[in-house]
Amino acid sequence: MKILIPVDGSANAQRAVEYVINNIAAFKETPQLLLLNVQWNVATGNVKLFINQETINDYYREQGTEALQVARQALDVAALPYQYHISVGTPAEAIVQYAHEQCADQIVMGR
Repeated sequence: MKILIPVDGSANAQRAVEYVINNIAAFKETPQLLLLNVQWNVATGNVKLFINQETINDYYREQGTEALQVARQALDVAALPYQYHISVGTPAEAIVQYAHEQCADQIVMGR
């Protein structure tokens, strides 16, 4: 079983992570946990005329890593294995796309 947990760094997203951690024993076998952070696309309009793609990618990576930090720490403390991914785009569309790509069985997210 694969559980996708979209994480944006908010308290609500962290509650979703804690929910999964607290209810992991309900599964017969430990599910594969997938953390996903979606960064809004900032490289629109004339942005690319002033900022190169490498700098933009570094920005996405830094912001995504920061947003995932608390969730990753909680899963590490709980000794639960996970994978994480940082995507760029519209959050709803990116979550659905990643869920399909990874064949996620469940999506657990905050409101």
